[in-house]
Amino acid sequence: MVQQLNQAKTKSFRLAPLFKFGYQVPRNHSDCVAIDMKNYNTKWQEAEALDMKQLAKYDTFDDLGKGCRPPEGYKRINVHFVYDVKHDGCHKARLVAGGHLTDVPIESVYSGVVSLRSLRIVIFLAELNGLEVHAADVGNAYLEARTKEKVYIVCGPGLGKLEGQRLIIAKAIYGLRTSGLRWHERFADTLRDLGFVPSKADPDVWLRRTGDK
Repeated sequence: MVQQLNQAKTKSFRLAPLFKFGYQVPRNHSDCVAIDMKNYNTKWQEAEALDMKQLAKYDTFDDLGKGCRPPEGYKRINVHFVYDVKHDGCHKARLVAGGHLTDVPIESVYSGVVSLRSLRIVIFLAELNGLEVHAADVGNAYLEARTKEKVYIVCGPGLGKLEGQRLIIAKAIYGLRTSGLRWHERFADTLRDLGFVPSKADPDVWLRRTGDK
């Protein structure tokens, strides 16, 4: 009886409408269209289209066309949109790969992240030496890196004009098991090209001599 109640509760939670900052957030593409129709706008569909435009800009996929066989050794996986609303009411949609359908890699896919302690030390040293501190964000960061995973998708209705196309995933999109590592490698290579070297104390703090600093 308890198990049945828990299953009913879980099902109810998964099917219940999800809201954030007063906006209903879709769970899938069908929800996306239905919510837009209910609100007499196309905000969620525009968010999907914007993300697809970004994916195209970064040459994320290699298009094989309809019905073409993928190269030998490539595995078919699924993709889906994840939706969110920012604090300013901006509607966001991001295409995410079903990485759980891929084989577990033999290599380590650990991707380092700078520690809060290191960040505090860097800011403290900048203050001591009269240096300016700047912060920046890399948009669509993972799409800057190429993936080594051999996977492809067959596009569904949520991907617009690409529906029915077979696409090889060429870039390290969100959801793939190794995307974090591929992005970390790409960013590290870029920093080295700019003359930076990793700190011995924390490999995710990078240094470059400028003048007497």
